Amino acid sequence: METNSTTVLHDKRLKLYRYAVTVAGTMVFVINLIQLKSFAWKEVAIFIVLHFLAQLLPTKLPQGYIFSVSFIVDLALMVLFGTPVAVTTTYVMSLVTKLIVRLFGQKESIGDIFWYSAQNALVIGLSGLVYGYINDTVFSFTVAAVVYFIFTTLLLSVNSRLFTKRNLSAEWITTVRMLYVNYAVISVIAFIMTVIYKNTPNDWRLFNILLFFLPTLLISHSFRLYNNTKQSYLNTVKTLVRAIEAKDPYTRGHSEHVAELTLALAREVGIRERDLQKLEYVTLLHDAGKIGIPEEILNKQAALTADEFDEIKKHSVLSADILQKIKFLSSKSDIVLYHHEKYNGTGYPAGLQGEKIPLESRIMAIADAYDAMTTDRPFRPAKTPQQAMEEMMRLAGRQFDPGLIGVFKTVLKKRGQL
Repeated sequence: METNSTTVLHDKRLKLYRYAVTVAGTMVFVINLIQLKSFAWKEVAIFIVLHFLAQLLPTKLPQGYIFSVSFIVDLALMVLFGTPVAVTTTYVMSLVTKLIVRLFGQKESIGDIFWYSAQNALVIGLSGLVYGYINDTVFSFTVAAVVYFIFTTLLLSVNSRLFTKRNLSAEWITTVRMLYVNYAVISVIAFIMTVIYKNTPNDWRLFNILLFFLPTLLISHSFRLYNNTKQSYLNTVKTLVRAIEAKDPYTRGHSEHVAELTLALAREVGIRERDLQKLEYVTLLHDAGKIGIPEEILNKQAALTADEFDEIKKHSVLSADILQKIKFLSSKSDIVLYHHEKYNGTGYPAGLQGEKIPLESRIMAIADAYDAMTTDRPFRPAKTPQQAMEEMMRLAGRQFDPGLIGVFKTVLKKRGQL
């Protein structure tokens, strides 16, 4: 478990990081503001309006990241009017939009607003610097877009690492995998917009820009609604889990902890990102079957009798039955069904052995056991992370997959838990 001093250290690092980004991004803004020369504000005005609209309709991704198609406007402004215009616009409009949203009730500190605006200015400033050093239009645009993407995802991942204590490289890879398709498509749209703008008579420029941007904004809005729906579903699952765990005060928070550890280990062994969402859901519901177990057994202070333990063992089957009734999770119900199987074949409910046990079940079994060991229970106090890991290593090959135990130890070290 993390000590209070470790948590305070993480908080200090997060504040220091955000302060450094805020200062650096604001300096980039000021430098580019000084470099601003006279230009056609009327032509830039439409891009400012589009930037404002894009910032008003961001998509909040599962990890808390904000995704916005204002990226199109940033790149278009950089190519058409120069980096100073792009940096100034993104900084000011990010600031203005966030402040307006805050007035309407969004709980976000002034410091976070300036950090967000400075981060955007810093990224487009770096991209513009690269763009200015390369003469070839298509190649320079491509490199600038790649730089924009790399630094955006990297800055987000560092922030997430300091906030959640996850592994930085794993966090960054996850972010890249989640966003690279969206950014690639948006980059192409941004490039097409700049080409059309340059080669279109003044009277048709507004129409052609809107022709490309507004459908993109609508698609982004649909993506936002889709993610909101997924988040609402996840919140519903978590609420259900808390209601189930209320029957057993000693396991409160257990399912969420197990889900977090399961996903961390799954990522480490290379399970595809697109499969992790369902794995998170089924892990959160891995103990749902306990709703059918009498409370006097779940909360018993003394050791269980053989009959009582047989009742407890039914929960994995009951949990799998519940998942079978959820259409989009039914194909993953076996993960929960077999998460109490043991590597040597002495587990339940089917006595599966070795790699006949699904990989995700073997992963979940490790996460489940570790959280159980490091949590106080009616019949024993919690073990320290070191004690739990030592016991699990002794049980490798018997209860746990020996290959996964070593990887799990690495995961805990990266998370600062060992």
